[in-house]
Amino acid sequence: MPLLSPALGATLPDSPHATVVCLPTLDDVIAYERKEARVWSLIRAGYPRFVRNELVARAAQEAARRLGRAGELFPLVSAESARRLAAHVGAELTSLDAVGDWWLAATPAGDAALRLAKMVQHTGTLISSRQAEAWLAGEAPADGAAAATSIRAALAPLLAGVPPADILLAVAGMNAVAAGLAAVEAVQRPRGRADWIQLGWLYVDSTRLFEKARDARRHFVPDVRDLAAVERLLATGAVAGVLTEIPNNPQLETADLPALRALCDKHGAKLLLDPSSVGLASVDVMAYADVLVSSLTKYAASEGDVMAGVLAIAPHRADAAAMLAAARARLAPLHPLDLHALAAQVGRLEEVTRRLSANAAELARRLAAHPAVVRVRTADQGPTAANYLRVRRPGAGAGALITIELRGDMRAVYDRLAVGKGPSFGLRYTLAAPFLWLAHFDEVTTEQGRAGLRAAGLDPDLLRVSVGLEPVEEIWAAFVAALPK
Repeated sequence: MPLLSPALGATLPDSPHATVVCLPTLDDVIAYERKEARVWSLIRAGYPRFVRNELVARAAQEAARRLGRAGELFPLVSAESARRLAAHVGAELTSLDAVGDWWLAATPAGDAALRLAKMVQHTGTLISSRQAEAWLAGEAPADGAAAATSIRAALAPLLAGVPPADILLAVAGMNAVAAGLAAVEAVQRPRGRADWIQLGWLYVDSTRLFEKARDARRHFVPDVRDLAAVERLLATGAVAGVLTEIPNNPQLETADLPALRALCDKHGAKLLLDPSSVGLASVDVMAYADVLVSSLTKYAASEGDVMAGVLAIAPHRADAAAMLAAARARLAPLHPLDLHALAAQVGRLEEVTRRLSANAAELARRLAAHPAVVRVRTADQGPTAANYLRVRRPGAGAGALITIELRGDMRAVYDRLAVGKGPSFGLRYTLAAPFLWLAHFDEVTTEQGRAGLRAAGLDPDLLRVSVGLEPVEEIWAAFVAALPK
């Protein structure tokens, strides 16, 4: 049966808790980014840090009606998150009310409210759709202890040396990233270390957290191979830590972790690693990290209906106990209902990752030989392949992601491609996205921005594909039909 491109506004899966909203054409992507009613009037769910789920919006409106609150509404996981983020952006909270097991914050409309909305996005602190649904239905709070134990037991073999009780489960991968940064800063700032090194291109919200830090400098080293530049910065003695993705997204390039670890040890910096792009079952990087953070929305929750993240502190590293305490204090724990949903899927993590990787490798091989394709990137090919293979688990592949650079017009190929089209990856569905048009819209729509992306080694019109579990011949047929002959 041939694959189909779901309609504009459809979700994958067909669930009120779906994390993927479909944007079938590049015009739809542009309208989505510009907040045009043509697209947004059809959206009921999507990636929850970017799309406020209809259930979450309804819960906020109903709570505001009952409480008599007005203004811009933020249904948040904790009062602490509301106060800290509002203070960070200079937003006045006109009210902050406990509503069941969540909090409703209100602030006047305006620039400060927009800044607060962005920080809520970057840190993943909105309540989940399941949490909102339960409150709207008047359901009593659930107990997630057994589910959390089950999830930690499934993840523990992939986080070598970390006691299961110290595997911290967060409301989102970005919430884990924010907590990991805070954990490092808790021990490094008293030593006069506040700077960060961003090694390689990072996921957009990780970069935004650095950019919006009030009193810390971010040093961007675009090439993950440029450890000489990293050492020059580390030698200043001002660097708190280095953050890099293993591999990064969408370039799929990997730093030399043993060499990077040695540099951090030599100069007293912490190393924060994020393997979200290939998943915990693909790479073993705990031995090199001070702090490991990862999304569980991908690979672990392969149905596409749970947001979650994980944070682990390497117990054998200096300052481990202090960083763990700081991470616990900052992280927003995953809601019990989402713990139950994740527990039902996480046991398939290793098998799903293996199958996704195999399909992705085969599709990448075929695309690389197609005359309409200039380049295909995968984590285990290209200039940093040896670095990736050094940390790849025995028998593992390179994850679900491949990046395609086309010879002709990306728009025509994207519009014709009969697969799911929207953000996210590591799911059982094949997904294609004009990634930089979604993550860096302001840059791809100006000549100066496009030049900057090219200077960072990125084709502004690349297609990022997350290869799913469909029969590979069906996936291939969809690409053959979309690519120019």
